[in-house]
Amino acid sequence: MAKVSVVIPAYNAANFIRDTVDSALAQTHRDLEVIVVNDGSTDDTLARLQHYGSRIHVLDLANGGVARARNAGVKLATGSWIAFLDADDLWRPEKIERQLAHSDAPLRYTDRLNIGARGDLPELQSLVTPMYDGDLFLTLMLEGNFITTSSVLVQRDLFEKMNGFFTGLNGTEDWDLWLRIGERHRIGLYAEPMISYRFHPGGLSRNYIKMGRERYQVISRALTLERGRSLDWRTRRQIWAQTWETNGGEARRAGARWQALRHFARAASEWPFRGQPYKEAIKACLNV
Repeated sequence: MAKVSVVIPAYNAANFIRDTVDSALAQTHRDLEVIVVNDGSTDDTLARLQHYGSRIHVLDLANGGVARARNAGVKLATGSWIAFLDADDLWRPEKIERQLAHSDAPLRYTDRLNIGARGDLPELQSLVTPMYDGDLFLTLMLEGNFITTSSVLVQRDLFEKMNGFFTGLNGTEDWDLWLRIGERHRIGLYAEPMISYRFHPGGLSRNYIKMGRERYQVISRALTLERGRSLDWRTRRQIWAQTWETNGGEARRAGARWQALRHFARAASEWPFRGQPYKEAIKACLNV
């Protein structure tokens, strides 16, 4: 059996960390180690981890962000596979076992259940976000990030070859890594919900201004990769239009009408062939 190292970054996660760690320790795949990286928590996250004793490894760091914390956890790992689990998410017991048996791709992900305070999304993520298998480089650029970090199982050698997560991002660092891996490697999908993804107030995904800036940075970085540079002008403009449209949709949901309007107008200038949906979005922003 392949040994799997589970890396859990934790920042002020006292309310959820025990449930999360328990879900990792309950895996039916038994050749497994759990590494929790305490990312400078100011609550009693660290104290709650003492409950597990030698069943887990705890790395205590000064706060440096989730990308740095995950990278530090991988450096301690001894498994040939790495599984990431955020400190407020949960796994089904069969998650690792089924992923190892299902695919030969070096990076594998699953569907998810949405839990917590986000009541406007269906429980099953794939009902609103299409999920794909195979060569996903261009799909990830056009569709955005549909791969949930807590569902990912990746070969450790490949993760290290990619130099891990880019620490200049904090919220889209996962998408950036999937693009860099997907440029040259297949990505496998196990199309069952193996994780519960928790929405809660204050989550990074709710900060639409920051996420919009980082989305722009991720696309810019992906377009400098070899496959990104080889894309024709039409595809590149379509990618940028989709990026601005996504930023506009998030701004509109946050009530930032004028900022949304600017994003939709930029999208329309990049990709005029999709004019009618943009016109409708602009009218909605203007309350016309």
